Amino acid sequence: MIIRKAVRVTKPRISLTKPRLIATIPVSSPAVQFAINPLTSRLYVIQGDNHLGVLDTKTNKIITTIQIGKMPSYMAVNTRTNRIYVSNFYDGTVSVINGLTNRVISTIKVGERSDHIAVNTHTNLVYVSTISLRSRNANLVVLNGATNKIHSKIPFKGRPSQILVNALTNRIYVTNTTTDTLAVVRGDTNKIIATRKVGRNPVITPVLDRKTNQLYVANNLSRYSSVVNLRTLHVRKVHLGRRQREIAINPLTCRIYISSAQISVKGRLFVLNSRTNKVIGSLTVPAFSDVLINPRTNHLFVSESTETGAVPLIVYHGSSLKPLAKLKVSAGSGSLLLNPCTNRIYVGGEKTITVIQD
Repeated sequence: MIIRKAVRVTKPRISLTKPRLIATIPVSSPAVQFAINPLTSRLYVIQGDNHLGVLDTKTNKIITTIQIGKMPSYMAVNTRTNRIYVSNFYDGTVSVINGLTNRVISTIKVGERSDHIAVNTHTNLVYVSTISLRSRNANLVVLNGATNKIHSKIPFKGRPSQILVNALTNRIYVTNTTTDTLAVVRGDTNKIIATRKVGRNPVITPVLDRKTNQLYVANNLSRYSSVVNLRTLHVRKVHLGRRQREIAINPLTCRIYISSAQISVKGRLFVLNSRTNKVIGSLTVPAFSDVLINPRTNHLFVSESTETGAVPLIVYHGSSLKPLAKLKVSAGSGSLLLNPCTNRIYVGGEKTITVIQD
């Protein structure tokens, strides 16, 4: 099933209504990881040690649960082919799911352990970072989405971690948490063409600003974020706080949001102007929080992760950083995901998924 539609993000607007809670969906296990195909109105949520829940976003009901591999960790969706890819960490496999039938159509062994996963919708290639328990070397495994077979393996010294695909330039960017570097891979040859030093433990998925052609890397154990000029591959440091946890971008307002979450005290959320790469604002945020920006409304959502009780989800204006609303969501809330077609935000919880209309 080939879906040729494209998801378009319009210019930001001033919302006349505040975000509101419209549904609470019970789940059998904590909802900690989301993926969505907005073209089919299906949201996918990892449930427990080896299951994937499929949510119909029109009815807000779980329509089926699919058994996959052990310890699923990350997901990627190819909206053109309606295929969902789940990286099963413990198995070292990738489950390929047909979004039309909600069935696993292939399970691909990629290594000892499989980690992050990303897809290039233009080339129908899937990239999976693997971990070796027996050596200091690992691979970035490239899968052919048409055949569900391994296309090639790109060797890495250390641990390839987070992957970002730029489908327009056919470049793949991979962080390495052992060598504290960023690798640049050519998508046509699947070879590393450059490696640049970044900060310590770049374990957060980078974000790309296509307007300025810059890649932003949050460094978990450094007091700065790395900004990579993708034309020259020059790396610039922007000094922030340590324990960087989340990074988000509003490409329409040229704002980058990076949280610096502490262990036992409140953290900070820093706002960068991507044109100048200077900090232009900051907020105090919970020690363990997740961040999402809705480009269409310019609303910034900050959720707190706790084990018990209802917790606040704070909504800020993305430019002025003024608080706009406070919503109560369930314990364990953390994962945030936006459906760009409906302007709905999904908040993961210990026993529920909260749906918010922005």
